[in-house]
Amino acid sequence: MKTKRVGTISMAIVLISFGILLFMAQFSKISSIELAIKFWPAILILLGGEILWYTFENKKSDKDCIIRYDIFSMFIVLVILMVNIGLYGLMETGILDYIKLRISEETIRYETNIDEINRR
Repeated sequence: MKTKRVGTISMAIVLISFGILLFMAQFSKISSIELAIKFWPAILILLGGEILWYTFENKKSDKDCIIRYDIFSMFIVLVILMVNIGLYGLMETGILDYIKLRISEETIRYETNIDEINRR
């Protein structure tokens, strides 16, 4: 009896994709967070496609095959999804834009004597 683990390929593709996004963000002006937020539904499609593929392959072959779900891989994929959904929620409410503004804000403070200002 053969065992197939569903979820491992999806996790590998998700990790490679996020690694490429982060790598691209290091060398260009592309925001990896914005890309991840835009493409997170692709993770659900990928995971669902993998489950359908293994189910189809199992019914297609006459061999007895047990399909097991790789719980750890699916958990990691779901954690990545939840983080992206949380970031998306922050972006939609405007909180993420406020955080970006506060991070990029720069305060410059000059200390001078009041007599120097009055002489000019």
